[in-house]
Amino acid sequence: MRFIKLMALIGFVGLAPVAAADTPVGEVETLSLSPVVTQTVVLEASAEAVWDAFTTEAGYEGWAAPFARIDLAVGGQIEASYADNPQAGSPDSIVIEIQAYLPQELLVLKTVQAPPGTIDQNTLDRLVSIFEFQAIDAQTTRLTVHGVGYEESDEALKQFFLQGNAWSMQQLSAYLATVED
Repeated sequence: MRFIKLMALIGFVGLAPVAAADTPVGEVETLSLSPVVTQTVVLEASAEAVWDAFTTEAGYEGWAAPFARIDLAVGGQIEASYADNPQAGSPDSIVIEIQAYLPQELLVLKTVQAPPGTIDQNTLDRLVSIFEFQAIDAQTTRLTVHGVGYEESDEALKQFFLQGNAWSMQQLSAYLATVED
């Protein structure tokens, strides 16, 4: 299970149209598989709460990984770990570079380090995740993730990350249900 969590976090870090407004709350919908992998979910939380879940250490640790260090800046990083005794800077950490962001609207992430044996560096080098945060109303937000950089031969990898992203979105939804806006 730890490996699945690691890989989900690596992948959940991806442009197609936003899903229709009638997507049921909490249901993960796949909008596109090629050339961009796009999934969306409607969350019962404000855009601010969803944004904080991605960009604050307490928020990230609430749903994504038990250990997180975040430097929210262009070129900054999210470092996360599932290790038993996590240490900042460990080669066992997942390191995700923040390539761009618009607060509560857009977050562009690129995984630059994964734990040894999980995914090869050449694959990491070409994958980017784009997260869109769209406030539907004051207490409902659509989160859309676009995975960019997949090759035609990456069908198994796409399927793996589709499942991992869906799992991550469900974890996020469950966490947000415990957070007061």
